[in-house]
Amino acid sequence: MSELSYRYRAHPFARARTFRLGENDLLISDGVREWSMPYADFAFVEAFDVRFLGSPTSTSRHILRTPDGRSVVLSAGFRDRWHVVDKRAEYEPFIGKLLGAIGAANPDYEYVQGRLLLNRANGLGGKLTVGLLRLVRRTNPDRWANAAAWTMRRIGPWLRGHRRALEQLALAFPEKSPEERERIAIGMWDNLARTVVEYAQLDTYWRQDDPAQSRVITDAASTQVVAGIKAAKRRTLHFSLHSANWEICALAAPQHGVRALVPYRRLKNQPLTAELVRIRTVAGTTPVAAGPSMVSEIKKKFGEGDALGMLIDQRYAHGIEVNFFGRPTKLNPLFARLVRIYDCPVYGSRIIRRPDQRFGYEIVGPIEPARDARGRVDVHASTQIYASVLEQWIREHPEQWLWLHRTWR
Repeated sequence: MSELSYRYRAHPFARARTFRLGENDLLISDGVREWSMPYADFAFVEAFDVRFLGSPTSTSRHILRTPDGRSVVLSAGFRDRWHVVDKRAEYEPFIGKLLGAIGAANPDYEYVQGRLLLNRANGLGGKLTVGLLRLVRRTNPDRWANAAAWTMRRIGPWLRGHRRALEQLALAFPEKSPEERERIAIGMWDNLARTVVEYAQLDTYWRQDDPAQSRVITDAASTQVVAGIKAAKRRTLHFSLHSANWEICALAAPQHGVRALVPYRRLKNQPLTAELVRIRTVAGTTPVAAGPSMVSEIKKKFGEGDALGMLIDQRYAHGIEVNFFGRPTKLNPLFARLVRIYDCPVYGSRIIRRPDQRFGYEIVGPIEPARDARGRVDVHASTQIYASVLEQWIREHPEQWLWLHRTWR
């Protein structure tokens, strides 16, 4: 790649920076020092138009962010001390090639376009949330969780999502009375509030070194399953659902000395996304960003003895149709396709929230997938098998499942 360059000063008191497009990195110099940032590191790009005081036209601005919180700001409005120079003729070809280089290096990067004030409000909200999570960790997380649950049991029924949850509950449990479904929906808000607060101390719940202090209780049958997984030292695939605190489920593998790969979706709120990735990493998992290159990343990282876990309970518009609670819905076939690719043992696991502020961990399997006449894993039929396991679990603790998604349409 030729080293196309662009010179930019963000404000009157800043040094002007020169940005050059290297082969694999964005090269930056401010006249005092030089540094570089790999294109592949940029996971989030925000774009918006800004208008400077006294300027008759708007100019483009881009903020390029990395998951660890670094950022690069570029704009067509160059600050020549107290004046703004419109450099669109130079900026547009430069930013176009820069975004092309980022897309080639990281196909999963997220591009968001919006207003500057909304963008700043979103970023500020994310930073406040991150600060609140860290404050919770330093104080009394259980009290925060109780307070959040108390609040959401009262606020939740007034939210639009409550109506959606009741609609989904009526489709799943037509035999239940409206009062029963209302109690389940309120219980869902209680569980969701606790789950959010529990992110602050996610890495503290499992205590394999001191089972008496552990907040997660594993039954005897699950302990035997885990021992078998460790002894076999094979790749394993695990499916779960958005029930109780589903994040704790992913932590079972690292607690037992098994590396766990866990796909995740980036949020539009970049500071919060970065914090959640940090929390999951500290807790022992290896996060893998969802997107077009996720499968290739899994192939690179998924080694013998590793575990790969996925949440497979949400409707996927381009998925395959299965029977779920006696009704047709579409689920993502990716998990079953990975079962076909690796043909390794499959397990289902879940977390159950207990009334004593502890959690029960259950794992079942190996679950034999369905196979076609040639002996290959049948993706459609196997997805139905996994959906049936999820349905059974949801029926046992419906108030702990996330009913906010439109599973049936």
